[in-house]
Amino acid sequence: MKVIPKLAPLGATVEDIDLREPLEPDDVAAIRTALVDYQVLFFPDQGIDPADQIRFGAAFGRLENHAALDALADHPEVVVFDTAVKAPIAEWWHSDVTCAPEPPMGAILQMVIAPPRGGATYWASMTAAYDALDEATRIDIEDRQARHRSWWQPVQESIHPVVRTHPVSGRKGLFVNTIFTKEIMGLSPEDSDDLLARLIAHATNDDFVVRHDWSAGDIAFWDNRCTKHRVDNDFAPARRRGHRIAIEGDAPR
Repeated sequence: MKVIPKLAPLGATVEDIDLREPLEPDDVAAIRTALVDYQVLFFPDQGIDPADQIRFGAAFGRLENHAALDALADHPEVVVFDTAVKAPIAEWWHSDVTCAPEPPMGAILQMVIAPPRGGATYWASMTAAYDALDEATRIDIEDRQARHRSWWQPVQESIHPVVRTHPVSGRKGLFVNTIFTKEIMGLSPEDSDDLLARLIAHATNDDFVVRHDWSAGDIAFWDNRCTKHRVDNDFAPARRRGHRIAIEGDAPR
């Protein structure tokens, strides 16, 4: 197995591994290490079936069922994003399900049908974004907390630190996003909105971002604890279908 870093602040391509086969313990350990080091991993041209994807994800933790998104009937862990059926296109920067008390540790997405052009996904490193903050802002947000709320019913709501410490690397990263973060606690609505807007704009600067242009069969595995992502909604009327699983995480600290 080879891990080839991207020319970007995050991301690496993993080659010479077949995810249709069960992983050896050494491979699981190497992928865990690479995920912490590079934050998002790309496995090109895999083309695995849902059972293989579930087995791959389960090597890294228990899998979650999403509270609102459609999934395969015979594999409820596998969420389906299919623009030919019904699928939101995640064009807003976000980390997954931060409204939960314990948001997912990571997610694994396979592109089953890729449009001939467009539909790229971008990931941003929240540790790189934190490291680039000015000292005054770091001091201001160090002990602040934010309210995160779901867009689905019944509403799911949690309060998390604005600055999250990665449980493995120990690095600090921003932990606010456009979809789920509603307010920063202890501030007026105006000051909360202003600070959130500044942090989110800073965190999605191109200096902290890697882009992936999909081919059918590609897989991305990202660390949801220290990244945000979004999709280019620029491929209509072409079809785009992805299968995603999420791995249980821990409470942000």
